Amino acid sequence: MWDWLKFFPYAKALDERPVVTEIRGPYFTKPRQKKWIFGDLGFYFSAPPANPVLGLVNRWESVDSRKPGLTNILKGNWERVYSGNRDAPPDFWDRDFFYENTWYFVGPWFVGRQADLSSSALLISADKNSRFLKSSMFHPKVFEMAIADYLDTSYGYRRSGNQPDYRGPLNWRVLPLSETVQGVVFDIHQIDNNTKDNPLLRRLVFFPVSDHQFVRIIFNFGGVEIYRDKMRTKPLMELCDSIINSMHMTVGESTLAKWNKVKEECPDMS
Repeated sequence: MWDWLKFFPYAKALDERPVVTEIRGPYFTKPRQKKWIFGDLGFYFSAPPANPVLGLVNRWESVDSRKPGLTNILKGNWERVYSGNRDAPPDFWDRDFFYENTWYFVGPWFVGRQADLSSSALLISADKNSRFLKSSMFHPKVFEMAIADYLDTSYGYRRSGNQPDYRGPLNWRVLPLSETVQGVVFDIHQIDNNTKDNPLLRRLVFFPVSDHQFVRIIFNFGGVEIYRDKMRTKPLMELCDSIINSMHMTVGESTLAKWNKVKEECPDMS
């Protein structure tokens, strides 16, 4: 009955940080359904509300939040971001940043933040020089090729003989969003700075939303050593998996017509 107080998201000033054997978060655990709109396509997922960790100076943790609401994301005016990877091949993707959220996990009795699961989403569009303007993202092979090209420009390894910074995609699986349009889920391991045996984990979700656009959602596991720290890893994994498993989609007539047009040329849309 005291869990509401034991894991209250407040951090008091301590000279020494005690070793914790259990973490909890977020504080409000009941998930709420969210909706994103892409033209006549509706994308849904369920996630608990995010809350800050209160505390004194240097112990406060705010929530980095950006939410599109019910705006048509395909028509919204979003912040343009760039890959910033000088070692990668030429980049022909436009990236619009429209969503961000962070869920904190705290230790008992006001020891404060122990880990966090953060998520962000980009609308990825083929630019005017892209070869993907000649085909449709609803074609499964084109979609796979587009993801591979995006990963190469975002995480592409150094081609000058040095060791790679990233490993993946790993654990690739199809995400059944609707009876027609599907997505994919996989992991990327950041393995630079001597983290080959205990990498930093990024879990990514991709799904197409138009002939030449798709969405990338990324989950980052902050403060977690995924292979050494099962106590912190387990609750973050459970929250991440619950959000991903809740994802589903409704497809309107216009998008369905585009999907059916591709199916006429590609009967196997698996």
